[in-house]
Amino acid sequence: MKKKSKKVEVKQKEGVKKGIIPFKCKDPKKAGIIAFLVMFLISAMLLGAILAVVFLSNPWNKSDVSSDGDDVNVVVTQEENLIVNVVKEVQSSVVSIAVSQLSFSNEEGLINESSNIGTGFVVDSSGIIVTNQHVVSKLDADYKVITSKGVEYDVVEIERDDNSDIAVLKVDATDLIPLKFGDSDAIVVGQTVIAIGTPLGEYMGSVTSGIVSGLDRDVTASSSWFGSSKTYENVIQTDAAVNPGNSGGPLLNTAGEVIGINFATTAGADNIAFALPINIVKSRVDEYRTYGKFIKPYLGVSYQMISEYQAIYYQDVVAGALVVRTDPYGPAHSVGIVRGDIVIEFGGEKVEGSFSAMISEHEVGEEIEMKLWNEGEERVVSVTLVELE
Repeated sequence: MKKKSKKVEVKQKEGVKKGIIPFKCKDPKKAGIIAFLVMFLISAMLLGAILAVVFLSNPWNKSDVSSDGDDVNVVVTQEENLIVNVVKEVQSSVVSIAVSQLSFSNEEGLINESSNIGTGFVVDSSGIIVTNQHVVSKLDADYKVITSKGVEYDVVEIERDDNSDIAVLKVDATDLIPLKFGDSDAIVVGQTVIAIGTPLGEYMGSVTSGIVSGLDRDVTASSSWFGSSKTYENVIQTDAAVNPGNSGGPLLNTAGEVIGINFATTAGADNIAFALPINIVKSRVDEYRTYGKFIKPYLGVSYQMISEYQAIYYQDVVAGALVVRTDPYGPAHSVGIVRGDIVIEFGGEKVEGSFSAMISEHEVGEEIEMKLWNEGEERVVSVTLVELE
């Protein structure tokens, strides 16, 4: 008689996966110890896995630098790494501006010495350098540009804009690396910024960092750097350290874009420095590339801005640009604009912020309608802008 085959069904015990043989121990104490050890090992493995994940995803990054032929591991945070990478990217585009002076030495006789007096940065590979006008203000001096690698170039041409404290220098070079322009209208207070320059004319390539402390500041510069006082409008305030010698150097964002030109610091106060917005520079560089010079529309007035807030407290003024002096040969004087007039509209736009910036937005030869206020009465005049020679 044929035997029936039996189907064997293997049932898993609760809590035991199929294919895993449960450990059996008759001694309860030993079983407890073994269970504890197993749980300890599992917990240690899990903890190790968690620490590995945290280590790989934490904000610390390692970068290798060479020191005397040996590799050294330098640990930096993500925030620090941003600044380190920006400096590596742009440092070759930041230059020192030096003045060349002929002097007599008892030991060597006549010698030609160069001393660093400021900073600049490359904006075109063909040898166009931007700096402050006050850095190269001496018309009879010979200037040099010195790169971060120590290569010296004679400055063959300088175009100056005293109103904006901007200068464009030309050197004979074709392989310079330009910096990228940012947008100074698209920055906010609290944003991280980086300044690079040659403070005190000695420490080339010095890097400082900070934040944008304020925007749309009006600054009157009256130190020996400028020779006479002058007010600059709508400038950027930063707490990045800026000292004499930093003038003309770039103020950069963490994308490595230039958002300003460092030009002034405050005597008797710490962590207050100022930079010209880069958007002012863009148009000047474009003009230089196109015409080989700055095209500067000229109205022929000196003025002082009166804000809406200031006008509230006085009955005899309104907000606008108060004319304090006119050029007797300028277009403003020729149409009857006089000292004491307040320009309240220019070209159909309300005068607030920077009046000089409004003028520079128009072209030489353009006829502009101006609305003036004086002793409670308004009048309208039309004036044609001329080119400032």
